[in-house]
Amino acid sequence: MDAVVDFFLKMLVALVFIGLTTLTASWSLLRGFKPRVVVLMGAATLAVFLGALFLFMQSALKQDTLPMFQQYFAEAWKNQAQWMTSSGVAADKIAMLREIIEKYFFQAFPSWIAVNCLILGLLAYYLATAILSRVTTRVSKAIAFREWVIPEPLVFGLIIGGILKLFFRENSALDILGNNFLVFFVGLYTLGGLSIISFFFHKWRLPGFMRLFSYIVLLNLVFETVCCFGVLDVWFDFRKLKAAPPTPEPTA
Repeated sequence: MDAVVDFFLKMLVALVFIGLTTLTASWSLLRGFKPRVVVLMGAATLAVFLGALFLFMQSALKQDTLPMFQQYFAEAWKNQAQWMTSSGVAADKIAMLREIIEKYFFQAFPSWIAVNCLILGLLAYYLATAILSRVTTRVSKAIAFREWVIPEPLVFGLIIGGILKLFFRENSALDILGNNFLVFFVGLYTLGGLSIISFFFHKWRLPGFMRLFSYIVLLNLVFETVCCFGVLDVWFDFRKLKAAPPTPEPTA
């Protein structure tokens, strides 16, 4: 019974999040904003809502919630470590895995939230466009996912994250900030890499079920390669979608 209630509560929360981002995306589309702005506004609305909810919970509990998260992580990891030990995983591998999870999941939790807000903003854009484009001429059809291009200057976010990790003391505030930069921009460029792959799947006319299977395999086995495609597109423009610089007119 508890599992059923928990499932329905999670579904209700998911519907609230999707509904909130879709309402924002719909308003943005009707106001004539560009698709990229629509996605960002949907993501920002959800991020602000989650931030306000976090502050409300912290004020209601009348204590800092960070120690609670740390305790939750420690207890969850203790159970996971016991399971891995009983499964025969070496102690050094368990320690290394704990360090990775603590750095890039626990410490980078804000960036994981930001990435998920961005994904929900993108989904809300497609959902709102699919509905509104059928009922009003003010909203045109959505841009195909394969045509999304990440603005080139954003690559500096990835570079800044790497610099912070290289030059500042481990577990310092700037090192943790570097973790968050890396997680967010790796997530962003993984989406960019998927967009590139989607372009070529469409170009090669790959059947739908093969595309879905390929996405699952790529994200589970070689998502680093997918991310690299997104980053390298800054220089190589694999799809040739970026506008060519205007040709200067000859002077008299």
